[in-house]
Amino acid sequence: MKQSTLIVGLGILGLILNGCAQSDILSSAPAAGAASPADRVDVYYMHRTLRCISCLTIERNTRQALQDTFAAEMRDGRVTFHVADYWINTELAQRYNVDTVSVIVVTVVKGKEVSHENLDRVWSLKGDSQEFRTYIVDAVRAAQAKTATAASRS
Repeated sequence: MKQSTLIVGLGILGLILNGCAQSDILSSAPAAGAASPADRVDVYYMHRTLRCISCLTIERNTRQALQDTFAAEMRDGRVTFHVADYWINTELAQRYNVDTVSVIVVTVVKGKEVSHENLDRVWSLKGDSQEFRTYIVDAVRAAQAKTATAASRS
């Protein structure tokens, strides 16, 4: 009995330590001191303070899809990735109407947000890494097309 209580306690402690972000927004944006481009796609992984294995999987798969497909764009800031705790960063949660773990793709043109999309299928696709990846990549490419179209109109 004592051993199982200890195991459960350590498991809960592990979830707490794994689930807590170092700050309320962790970013994979351009190098320090470099300005983000005025036309870009911002991707937010929004999570609760305490995260389960599924939540961590969604973050990991989102980050991997972005890094594998948009490495150059991430280096120069045309695509950014942000991790935010929506329990702490309530302004973002309200802006994007987030009340559960979510991936949000934001289209920014001339420094102003012009649209955003909540990729609500991440939960149903989390077990299929290829479909998940395709879903994320397609959403970012669609947002990139919006930035290109808006920039060409100017």
